[in-house]
Amino acid sequence: MEPYFVFSNIDGTLVLDHQIVTPLTKRVIRTLQKRDVIFYIATGRMYNLGRVISRQINDDVRIVASNGAVFENGHQMNKHYLGKKALKAAYEACLADPNLSAHFFTTDTAYYTQEIPRFVARDAGNLLLNADIDNQLVTDLEMLLNLSDQITNGIIIGRGHPESLAAAKQRLMDQAVMSLSSSGPDNIEMIPTGIDKATAIRQIQMIHGIDADHTIVFGDGQNDLGMLQSAKYSVAMDNALPEVKAAANYVTETNTNDGVAKFLQQHFELALSDTEVGL
Repeated sequence: MEPYFVFSNIDGTLVLDHQIVTPLTKRVIRTLQKRDVIFYIATGRMYNLGRVISRQINDDVRIVASNGAVFENGHQMNKHYLGKKALKAAYEACLADPNLSAHFFTTDTAYYTQEIPRFVARDAGNLLLNADIDNQLVTDLEMLLNLSDQITNGIIIGRGHPESLAAAKQRLMDQAVMSLSSSGPDNIEMIPTGIDKATAIRQIQMIHGIDADHTIVFGDGQNDLGMLQSAKYSVAMDNALPEVKAAANYVTETNTNDGVAKFLQQHFELALSDTEVGL
């Protein structure tokens, strides 16, 4: 079989309850890895939270994290950083509105202005998955700016306050110091200028000489829209946002019904043997 890439988002796509890879999904991915398929997780999560998911499958799963600001290439890791102007803009936007909290990420640490992000606390507190994650309160802007050579991305959260989020998003757009996306209605995802999951995927394709015709991507949210353009086989989950379904070439079943595994089984005409079922 010719070499293929598969890139899959995590939440709402690959896993159940934000953290569980099902037995069927594990078997399908492990079987395809033996047939020259390189499997990547492509997530907005910080790198170590992506690793929580990948190691449920095996050490051969690679990671695109932080919405493309961090990605693995063999034993190397490529990183892009938000920068001081972006950090200052985000900090001041949240300082001006108590309904908003900002969270900034390195590969292994979450820095927060009001509270630890729920998804960080959830995964870090799951002893079974053993997430290697630290978290620290941002005490002032100077502290944040001193981390500018480490912070790859961030998120602003405003649950139940869409007006506050909209105002902050417009303020950040007007300053034009970062790229903006969203993984849900209650957040703004902050990424280095010109970076997204798609830019990472295209770099990886170029490095390995595997083109879009031999690439499959899976996603469900707004921050997956860019990477859908990087593959001939762009697949939206049945639970995806309407605009994601409209942008994709295919729609598979929901994440709660093994949509990723079932599409891959059909695409590669994969019949698991008794040995493979036991993987």
